[in-house]
Amino acid sequence: MSAEVWVGDEPGLAAAAAAVRRLQVIAFPTDTVFGLGCDPGSVEAVARVYELKGRPASMPLILMGADREGLRRYARLSPLAESLGDRFWPGPLTLILEALPAAAALGGQGTVGVRIPDHSLTLALLRRTGPLATTSANPHGLPPVADAEEAVARLPGLAGAVWAPGPVTGPARPSSILDLTRDPPVLVREGTLGAAQLGIPLGSRQTGTRRD
Repeated sequence: MSAEVWVGDEPGLAAAAAAVRRLQVIAFPTDTVFGLGCDPGSVEAVARVYELKGRPASMPLILMGADREGLRRYARLSPLAESLGDRFWPGPLTLILEALPAAAALGGQGTVGVRIPDHSLTLALLRRTGPLATTSANPHGLPPVADAEEAVARLPGLAGAVWAPGPVTGPARPSSILDLTRDPPVLVREGTLGAAQLGIPLGSRQTGTRRD
């Protein structure tokens, strides 16, 4: 069955949310790059993301939610995480935190990356689905897609992609990733936000596994 392109209105978002409930993978615009998403509690759905993208199993997925209450089901938000959330959420900052059992399917081995995006359509979708396991919408190692049409063309196996007028509204850069499970915190990836903008003492930049 061919993938659908859903208009980002109420019927379209309802169709995308229904696909998530069926443990399928969808694509959608965000404030950074176009993304893939699925049910974060389903090992089967998460495996489909890895297979569809050709993503190495060593690279965990990121959890995206509409609010902190949803994220708290999957991660322990430390006082520093709460403070950074006050400053940068919704926005392009992913925080790596201690994972709760609900995040086991995401592959973080005791940690989970979480963020709240600054994109009205994405937030409307997340309010329907609850938090989603996410990654950038692209075959692994290639640039992210620009829109819904390109997503369904380049990623066979998608249930569908949500369409929004125009290109991705934010900068075509991924979120910055800050690991708060280390002391001092480590900037794993400098994306839209730079180290100076975070305004906290940082450890040496990590050069190991990245999350995209």
